[in-house]
Amino acid sequence: MARFPQRPQLSEGPGLLAVVRAAVVLALSLALVGTVVRYGFIAYTDLGAPDVDIPEAELLVDRAGRTVHYGASSLTRRNGLWHLHLEGPPEAIGAAHGALAGRLFYQIDEHLRELARKRYGGGVIDTWTASAALRWQYHDADKALADTRRRELAAMARTLPVAEGTRLSAYHRLFLYQCFDEFGHAYDDITVEGAMFAIGPRRGSNQAEGRANLLIGRSLSVELGRRFELPRVVSFYYPDGKYPFASVGWPGLAGVVTGINARGVFVALNAARSDEPSEDGSPLALVLRDVLEEADTLERAVEMLKEADLRAAGIVLVGDGYSRQSVIVELSPRDKEERRLVRGEDEPVIWATNHFVRDAFERDAHNDRIRRFTASGYRYDRLGELLEPLDDVGPAELADVLRDKAGLGGEELGLGNYNALENLRLSHAVVVDATAMVMWVAEGPSALGRFRAIDLRYHLEREGARPAPPGDVLADRVLHSEAFRDHQEALDTIDHARALLTRGRPESALASAKIALALAPDLGELHRLLGDIERELDHPEEALKHYRRYLELVPGKLRDQERVRGLIAELGG
Repeated sequence: MARFPQRPQLSEGPGLLAVVRAAVVLALSLALVGTVVRYGFIAYTDLGAPDVDIPEAELLVDRAGRTVHYGASSLTRRNGLWHLHLEGPPEAIGAAHGALAGRLFYQIDEHLRELARKRYGGGVIDTWTASAALRWQYHDADKALADTRRRELAAMARTLPVAEGTRLSAYHRLFLYQCFDEFGHAYDDITVEGAMFAIGPRRGSNQAEGRANLLIGRSLSVELGRRFELPRVVSFYYPDGKYPFASVGWPGLAGVVTGINARGVFVALNAARSDEPSEDGSPLALVLRDVLEEADTLERAVEMLKEADLRAAGIVLVGDGYSRQSVIVELSPRDKEERRLVRGEDEPVIWATNHFVRDAFERDAHNDRIRRFTASGYRYDRLGELLEPLDDVGPAELADVLRDKAGLGGEELGLGNYNALENLRLSHAVVVDATAMVMWVAEGPSALGRFRAIDLRYHLEREGARPAPPGDVLADRVLHSEAFRDHQEALDTIDHARALLTRGRPESALASAKIALALAPDLGELHRLLGDIERELDHPEEALKHYRRYLELVPGKLRDQERVRGLIAELGG
């Protein structure tokens, strides 16, 4: 029988084992290098908190449970507002802020974590990439702060353990919270919009008359989703060796977005954007905190703003109740000489929204986009219509301006329209008589609730017996109207329709959405949902109609707008 030669066998000896060993060694080496690089990057970009000694104190709760004390500081719930009193050196103020406001801060922080989970879907790569980009953008950013401010944030981080993140320390995350205005530009999930105005004595007016006071109106919206409203905190600060001041904000905010000091100097911040990139400077909210602690005149406040090293652009209204003067300061982060400008010095009425109006910013592309494609330009023009005719006004009339729901020329916009000054999304609304030192703060929702009067002389000077309180501004009649109830019911119905669509039941979703359409026909998110439903049902003409209506009703949400424009193109529109 013929024998065929056997084919040579591949060696499975030392050669193959060597290749396997080399591959294993290479993989382990790469993993080790990756780990070293990762932790090296974390160490390099981490914001390290300074060592601080926390004053010993314990939380003491009153019998009713509405007031909590921590050392010399306290937190009290009064009607729909929280009053936070903080005093002492930076460490004491920071520690008290964290200990007293922790449960309120937790509400905000958990909501922001949920927004992050929705944005990145829990994906490890996306989440790590976002975290790494954030770390790099803000590495060493806290070095621009004064040592006193860093110590205050470090003390707050020590008594606010819920601020600790899986990738960022509590101190690191609390610093980022002070940069809230910058995140409004980076993420469509967060919208930061503001309106502010001041009315002073007109030329030739008799300042001895009561109407000669400097009156200020201010609203701010930090929109974190339709169903979430920031806790409204009125903070009274008594820092050692500095001017006492009152600030309206939210838990965890060490900076100032709306505030007035014991000398009658008022400041308010509106987020803005310019073509200049972010600089290695302080967040504007913390700069405004410095202004209130140190400035005793309008001139000194403006000087501090012009000289400050800033991280980002912004618009600040500065008022002085004693001189009865006010100005708008438009600030870019880099060019201190040409693009830090003051307007309104000789005008009795001034106002601002979220875009610059001085000629120096005329060719600024980012500023132009905000003016034309968000609600800023529209609200600016509407403020001009409302304010120019005003003459003999008081806090109720200023509250009416902040509550205005109409469009240009008084056009009916429908409740909740983004272009309206009162868009039902305001985080706080404030009226101030900076001369009489009285502040009225809206309880909510939005600016619809009662504006509670606060005697600033009593709270900031803390001398003598509590005087009879000034009168409140009553709640907006809309708050108790059928129209408002229709609006709220429409929002609930939209949620129901969206859930039905998600579960693959577009016919049922359409029936539910039509109820919402009858209740509130001008809700932008409703038309977006109706477009999605009609598209799912293969009704392209109806879908196009609703998508186009959405673009008319919701300015500024650029990411969502691009998606809708893409759907319109897909449908041949």
